[in-house]
Amino acid sequence: MNLHNTSYPATSKPEELVPSRYALKVGDIDVLVVSDGVLPLPAEMMAHNADPAVRAAWLDDMFLRPDAFDWALNVVVVRSGEQTILIDAGLGLDPDLHLPRAGQLVKRLEAAGIDLAS
Repeated sequence: MNLHNTSYPATSKPEELVPSRYALKVGDIDVLVVSDGVLPLPAEMMAHNADPAVRAAWLDDMFLRPDAFDWALNVVVVRSGEQTILIDAGLGLDPDLHLPRAGQLVKRLEAAGIDLAS
């Protein structure tokens, strides 16, 4: 994992609107936050105990759709010395889930230059 090439939009694929990964250093540890995509959820799942009108007004104020929102799925990769640790394996690639915008972790790790065997 090379922090220099992990967080810059120029290394993102053209179809990505924003970089799919962000890197930072914590002491001697390299930390990489990688997007696994987004999970579309019904708006009722957010603040389900809130008054529906209040929730709808908040979503409108935030310029979000009133019926659904995209829940960001992120994982963390840390490297210290020669040790690489994946924290959370993301949603996975199960085609039966029918979630085309989620389950992007494998390709995004590869795009970040992370050897999956590491």
